Amino acid sequence: MGGIPWILWRHVAWEVFRTFVVTTSIIVTVIAFGAAAKPLADNSIGADTVLKYVSLAMVPMLQYAMPFAAGFAATLAMHRFATDNEVTAMSAVGMSTRMVLAPVFLLGLPLFAVMLVLVMYLIPHFWLRMQELATADATQMLVASIERGQALKADRLMIYADSVREAEAPEGVRRRLHLDGVAAVELSPKGGSAVETEFTAEAATVDVHATSRGTVVKVVLLDATVFRPAEGALVTVPRAEPEAAAVYGTFDRGPKFLSIDEILRLRVDPDRADAVRRAREPLALRLGELELWSCLEPVASGGRIELAVPGAGRSVRIEGATCAGGRLVPAVAGGTFSLVESAGGRDIRAATATGGSFRAVSEAGYEPRLALSIPATVSATDVASGLPGRWTPQIDDLLPKGCAPRDWMAEPTRAVLDAAARWPERDGAGPYAAARGAVDSAAGFLQFQRDRISRDAESYVSNRLAQAVSIVLVLLLGATLAIAMRRALPLTVYILAFVPAIVNIMMIASGRQMIAGNSPVAGFLVLWGGNAVLAAALWMAWRRVARN
Repeated sequence: MGGIPWILWRHVAWEVFRTFVVTTSIIVTVIAFGAAAKPLADNSIGADTVLKYVSLAMVPMLQYAMPFAAGFAATLAMHRFATDNEVTAMSAVGMSTRMVLAPVFLLGLPLFAVMLVLVMYLIPHFWLRMQELATADATQMLVASIERGQALKADRLMIYADSVREAEAPEGVRRRLHLDGVAAVELSPKGGSAVETEFTAEAATVDVHATSRGTVVKVVLLDATVFRPAEGALVTVPRAEPEAAAVYGTFDRGPKFLSIDEILRLRVDPDRADAVRRAREPLALRLGELELWSCLEPVASGGRIELAVPGAGRSVRIEGATCAGGRLVPAVAGGTFSLVESAGGRDIRAATATGGSFRAVSEAGYEPRLALSIPATVSATDVASGLPGRWTPQIDDLLPKGCAPRDWMAEPTRAVLDAAARWPERDGAGPYAAARGAVDSAAGFLQFQRDRISRDAESYVSNRLAQAVSIVLVLLLGATLAIAMRRALPLTVYILAFVPAIVNIMMIASGRQMIAGNSPVAGFLVLWGGNAVLAAALWMAWRRVARN
């Protein structure tokens, strides 16, 4: 008799497992093709990559297919055992209900382990591969966007066209497209939706290059009209070339695409996230601007302002002027101030003016600098020859003498946020006040992104663990209901197990969103409440079996 339970257990476990494998294969294949429907309809993937995309999608779809397949397999197998009176026979030889269901539970343990490995390690990698495949072909994305009447966004460049056709690519170019009726917008490097340059043209050429940093598109507009809103300048040029734009990073690699180890590291250090690094950049630039204005005002208070272009041996000296709110005005009302430009330690040009202005210029990857603007009508004198000439309307890359702004991009996020909070505020308007307000806004957004990443990471940890636990509960629920309702149709029994399983999936997803949306306690209760529903249904089915 001692060997009978093991023989029965192996028999029961094999029947459940065999049905589980067949059911999982069918469900995951159907769901994977369904997952490919949207990118295929959007032309994000081509017909030649559909099978590869579907193959990749099969692994992530296991997290949804496995619990339902487990419930179906347990229901079908145990219902057959119950209707064939095999369960009754097991009870007749002294096996309790726990012993009858033991092989199902023992099968659930390795399924739980497999599910845990999938959701914690493998599935995030396949999500990432799927997303990369859907965004890898820049030409396909551009063509699809134009055909849908939408603009393609790549880095800071947005491109729209009325029509597109492919042309023969020259050597060194991966693919070439010809566009008609083109409009392109180059966004500001400061971030946000501020427009730096607008381009319009009857035709344009787009070259797609494969580089070490990913796929890059280079746009050349022919007979183009170029407009810069900040300067109010509108020009027509025979050829305009916006900066090359990378399209390799058109999605955020958030916690969804990270393994559990990476998520745990992200919880400890949210500054590792791309979204946090991007949010820190505008704040670092604004802090650099504040440093510039703070350096300039003490220098300008004595009526003498000295500025230099670092590393260029070039400097500008302003005398008899004061600077208020970024504007240069004569120290004596109604008078003038003098300007002297030097190079290599020698004065080369001198002028007098009645007004001018400073503007802080900050771009990603560069230290903030001042730009000195003087009206174009100001005359200048060559110091060496005494001949008349014109003063340069704008001199860029200037720093006040003795001013060395910190490289805020190299500072830790916490240090940048602390500096933003400590920076003194001032009454009134002007560039300092504007930069100070921009600092507060950028700091708030950066802190929001750090908090969001931490919450998002926490939500995905709980989400994945709850999904792994659910497969054991659904498996046991299907088996227990099959025994308790052996006189009902198998599909009727499965529906009763299917409904709480669906509720569980919905509650896990809703709870994760609530945790990510800054409702951690309520989100945690909702997320795990789905498994609680399954456990309650299992307990009620168990009570019915135990009574009978």
